[in-house]
Amino acid sequence: MKFKTPPVPKNQKGEERSVGFEFEFTGVEMADAAKMVVDLYGGETEQVSGYEFKVKASDFGTFSLELDASLFLNKKYEGVLKSVGLDVEKLQNKDKLEDTLREMASTVVPFEIITPPIPFSQLDALNKLVDKLREWKAKGTGSSFFYAFGLHLNPEVPELTAESLLRHLKAYVMLDAWIRQDADIDISRKLTPYINGYEMKYIRHILQEGYRPDLETLIRDYFEFDNSRNRPLDMLPVFRFLEEELTEELLDEKLTSARPTFHYRLPNCSIQDESWSLGEEWNRWWLVERLADDEQTLNQYARRFLQMDEKTLFSVKRKWIKLMDRWVQNVR
Repeated sequence: MKFKTPPVPKNQKGEERSVGFEFEFTGVEMADAAKMVVDLYGGETEQVSGYEFKVKASDFGTFSLELDASLFLNKKYEGVLKSVGLDVEKLQNKDKLEDTLREMASTVVPFEIITPPIPFSQLDALNKLVDKLREWKAKGTGSSFFYAFGLHLNPEVPELTAESLLRHLKAYVMLDAWIRQDADIDISRKLTPYINGYEMKYIRHILQEGYRPDLETLIRDYFEFDNSRNRPLDMLPVFRFLEEELTEELLDEKLTSARPTFHYRLPNCSIQDESWSLGEEWNRWWLVERLADDEQTLNQYARRFLQMDEKTLFSVKRKWIKLMDRWVQNVR
């Protein structure tokens, strides 16, 4: 499936926007995946640790490949073992210990390939990586009940303004239920806290017609309503990029890196399924950008959403999905 061009294809500097992807999977060793990236896009492999590789100087920049667990990436396990009297540094077979821990973790913790930002016009090149991983029998979402793996998209924001960020937030919360149904989000992911939807109080707050916050107010409200990185549309990277000091003041954890992107983390990563494609997942995000770019329609749907009785939202959810589906069919 072809990648749809976003309604705003350039950033504020007039340059083509880009998007990074994060693939979560298992079944293919990181060293093999790194070689795969080099074969497809050039570059040189650097092994950072038993849990992390990098492919530098590829056609697109630096790819990172890692075991998706901070316990291993930051070697926190060494402190845990020291607390029970085992000094990893003094072990003769330290490498064997790391291999054993990695093998145990990889049964439930995914490997991850993090791409550099890739221009929209060149996204088709990533299909080769999906095909190669599938050829090597990579396992993704749905391969096991325990594989709550995801595909994360990091689209560069079109404008670094509170007004633009808010429009995309509003568009997303109104499309969330439709996207979850259309994408058939796996039950394993629904049971995790990583893609919890925004609370209704926050949704109704930002959809108010008179809500026109400056950047500081937008960020403070995000935290005031107990939002975290575990949202299907995680705003923390761009907030930290724009207001690092303020965001760090309000942020408890340090996993979020500053970057001028949205962090869309809802999709499955069903890489083993031949009917699954990056283009289809991107095109669902494209709908968010399409609605955000049409301010008149965006406000019209926001008013309709706010007219719903909060006490009966569950019962009208299916009607709302049908309403959004009609809009989707008109713009596709």
